Amino acid sequence: MTTVTESPQAPQTDAVPAATDEEVPEEITQWAQDYADRLTKPTLDRLAQMGQHSASPNGSANGNGSADELQPRIGEPTTLGRYVAFDVAATSPIQITGLPPYQPGKVIAAGERAYIVAFLFVNPVASIPAGFAVPPTVQLGGRRWRATLDLLDLTTLNRTKQIRTAIYPAVAPSIDFVIYQVPTPNPGPDAAVYEANVTLDIVDPAQPYAAFATNFFDVDADPGELFVPPSQPGWRHELPNRYLVYSK
Repeated sequence: MTTVTESPQAPQTDAVPAATDEEVPEEITQWAQDYADRLTKPTLDRLAQMGQHSASPNGSANGNGSADELQPRIGEPTTLGRYVAFDVAATSPIQITGLPPYQPGKVIAAGERAYIVAFLFVNPVASIPAGFAVPPTVQLGGRRWRATLDLLDLTTLNRTKQIRTAIYPAVAPSIDFVIYQVPTPNPGPDAAVYEANVTLDIVDPAQPYAAFATNFFDVDADPGELFVPPSQPGWRHELPNRYLVYSK
């Protein structure tokens, strides 16, 4: 895997080195690998179930519609939807404090290390009606991918990008992951709120694959307050992935 630092494209864009594999603590790498393994089995099980439905005489899923309407999402649990060939999801920031999942992670003191994990999904199932007679995992074999973490300081509107690139093997893995170390500069007397967005695309010509993270795994539990129920760690859908950096 190659780490790429992008040069600033405008005065408001800062570039910082992405964490290399050697710099990432073993605990974070192990957490990411364990969770990727947890995602892989239910996803592949669901894909196998879809294949069985597709092979049925009426081509339906338990009589509830076409099997091509079923889609394994990268989050848990597997949900229904249209066929998705290529996707990406992310975590909220993770800090190594205490026991996994290393809570809390979204309130970070300046200078402390924090990491965001992006999970990359490539569909290993063919679907002729969806236009994928050849599975995406085969189509993307040997292709170069680019995963970008785009951080926006909502106070100053300064942007920071971290880019990871690599080449898929002959058959792309259905689920893989990338780890980024997020910068935690001292914001001064006023805490800074950041929004994290992750994009993924194939950079080779004639491969129109691209995605951005609309789901993220929140590692923090929220105790809630008056009129607001508590929430446990889990997947958040169509919500901004934000965190705060403060000066001790």
